[in-house]
Amino acid sequence: MESKNNLDENKSLREGEERSLAKVLSYASLWFTDNLLLSFFGVVVFYFYEVEVGLNVVLVAIAFIIFAIWNMINDPLLGYLTELPKSERFVMKYGFRTPWIYLSAIALLIVFFLVYIPPEGSSGTDQIMIFIYMVLIICFLDACYTIYNSHMAGGVMNMFKTEEKRREVGAYAIIFSTLGLVTVNAIILPNVIVYGDRQSFVLAAGLTSIAMLINIIVFSYGVKEPNDVKEYYLRGREKELGEKIPFKQVVKTALRSKNFNIYIIAYLLWAVAYNLFYASQVYFYKDVLQVDFAFFTFGILALLVGFLLGIPFWLKLSKKYGISNIYGFGYILLGIMFFTFMWVTTIIEVVIYMLLGGFCYSASASILIPVQADTYDEVTSNLGVHQEATLQGITNFFIRLAYLFIGIIIATVHILTNYNPNPLAKQTALAVLGVRIHSGLIPGIILIIAGISFLLIYDLKGDKKLRMQEQLKNIMEKKT
Repeated sequence: MESKNNLDENKSLREGEERSLAKVLSYASLWFTDNLLLSFFGVVVFYFYEVEVGLNVVLVAIAFIIFAIWNMINDPLLGYLTELPKSERFVMKYGFRTPWIYLSAIALLIVFFLVYIPPEGSSGTDQIMIFIYMVLIICFLDACYTIYNSHMAGGVMNMFKTEEKRREVGAYAIIFSTLGLVTVNAIILPNVIVYGDRQSFVLAAGLTSIAMLINIIVFSYGVKEPNDVKEYYLRGREKELGEKIPFKQVVKTALRSKNFNIYIIAYLLWAVAYNLFYASQVYFYKDVLQVDFAFFTFGILALLVGFLLGIPFWLKLSKKYGISNIYGFGYILLGIMFFTFMWVTTIIEVVIYMLLGGFCYSASASILIPVQADTYDEVTSNLGVHQEATLQGITNFFIRLAYLFIGIIIATVHILTNYNPNPLAKQTALAVLGVRIHSGLIPGIILIIAGISFLLIYDLKGDKKLRMQEQLKNIMEKKT
């Protein structure tokens, strides 16, 4: 068996390693729009429809459940359909993933804005009309996001083939991702939205759509696929034989992989915890801290500082102790930090804990892409062809279940604690406790379970990982 160094020196694994820094940065900027949208949607949408629009919390929860079920169908299916083989002429002229990224990014910024201009009204008939609008528009938004995210993530595996380069892209991607979060949560939302002023949310959505448009210009250089990437894709998809791998076969092969399964399960639990925490933030600042949402800026900036300080620290540790070990450990640490929201009462406390939380968050976030790439590569080595967008779709199939759980959790807590949806209401002690529970306690428990499970089950490391890389190399060499 070849050593790790020999494998890294192999041409099939080193193609594209010399991609310029400009290429890496431009491509990594795709994660800006990705997290820009997720940050705004995750923090605002449940609160916006329940409190500002006045849609009954049960209907909001049902909309989230339908949204999650739609995701289960839409994500893997769209990933598969958009990854069906294209002609060699088309791929070599336009690229394979590039057109999909452009089209979905443009659609995203338009549909995203439409989410925040639902029909007016509060009567029974109006409630149904608003509910239908919410369901249709957020499902359409997710279809656009699925295409964008699937080809954005899948493109990393083809564009950057060595672990070192993927780690570099991953580090920059998480920086751009964090910049997206900061743009929304530290700049736009705190300085624009006002409790009880629905139009302020519309303005915030409009500014966010403009930021998405600017990002399209920035990532244009990075998503353009060089000829070696196009050729690599065509070889991997067996263009000469014109074979099409059935969707069912891709799914079965992926779900037979223990590492792919635990990666998805742990990532799903993280998605539930992370999105539940952020979906709780407007409630937390309004009802627990009882301060203007402008103070959210301080918490987010503290998170950013801690996150940036943590990236080089955790990347260095991941080289020494392995990416999978740091990944699982990071989940556990972040889960512990969530518990602090059960007792914080001041902005100063929030800033301190968000600083520490950002440091812990960077442990898993900074190496997400290398872990994901390894699990996808293992499935590719078993399948014999590249299906990264489909694998991303399968991943999203499960990850989007997070919204189902978020809708159920928040609605259940609010009903049990008799939460008052009036944006100017002062909540009872029980309702405040309920907000603390869905802000800190539940996310913390979920994330600790995710980290422990990942550490106990994931085993794609050491010799097993080297054998997988060698098998993948041999498969690709046979395609040429």
